[in-house]
Amino acid sequence: MANTVSILGATGKTGREVLRLLLAKEDVKINIYVRSRSKLVDMFPSLSSSPSISIFEGPLSDVGNMIKCLGGVQRIIFTLGENDNLPGVSVIEDGAKTVLAALAALRRDQKDWRRPRLLLLSSATWNPTLAATRPGLVHWAIKTAFFYPYADLRRGQALFLAASSLVDVLLVQPNGLVEDEPNGHHISVEWASLSVTYGDLGAAFVDLTCSADWDALPAVGVSSTNGDNGLKYGPILGYRIVRGLCSYIPGFWTMNKLVSAAISSLPFIAKAG
Repeated sequence: MANTVSILGATGKTGREVLRLLLAKEDVKINIYVRSRSKLVDMFPSLSSSPSISIFEGPLSDVGNMIKCLGGVQRIIFTLGENDNLPGVSVIEDGAKTVLAALAALRRDQKDWRRPRLLLLSSATWNPTLAATRPGLVHWAIKTAFFYPYADLRRGQALFLAASSLVDVLLVQPNGLVEDEPNGHHISVEWASLSVTYGDLGAAFVDLTCSADWDALPAVGVSSTNGDNGLKYGPILGYRIVRGLCSYIPGFWTMNKLVSAAISSLPFIAKAG
């Protein structure tokens, strides 16, 4: 079991589930890199007084601060990423460059440095085995609807995989992510369900982090027990695909923001929130 773990992306939907579950583990020191310490502490107020938690706040490009965060860690959990099909997104690529620069510096300066295991939130879309059962048209629609975040993922993933002397990479590859109660997670190299809840994905990350049983694998799929429930999860996943395809319409994101702001300002919406 890893004694020191670093998390990048702890305020995101996947990262916060990973952190929540890791906090229940004994004898685990957690280094957390965030752009906003206050946002993280608002989510997890107990972090401020926990002796096993170290928070490193700074921009993703701060190599010096990243060196402090990654020093002495055995596992790096990397859950950064963008869900919307926004042109120019590069958060995974930028994070990968900073992490690798920090690890290169640590290898150079520390005599007892050891290559850490990095668990990267990837996608089953880019695993031929996991995506083999998809109809061709659906596969095309998914790749097109999330073209820009996938391009960022593939660039960042390529950087990590090319740096095998610095980091040992495990690609954690779910299909569609949904907000629902966790119902049991499964890890496999052969299949991944239609969807997985954030809670189940977080639990899988913790299993992969805390057990050496998976250390020889380069990639795994993650599923929820009820993840193939198309009637329940199909509509929301279909909506996201349509939304991503609509993003190629000029002015779509501007109009989307205006509509979202107008809806959230309605009295009954604001009262419910």
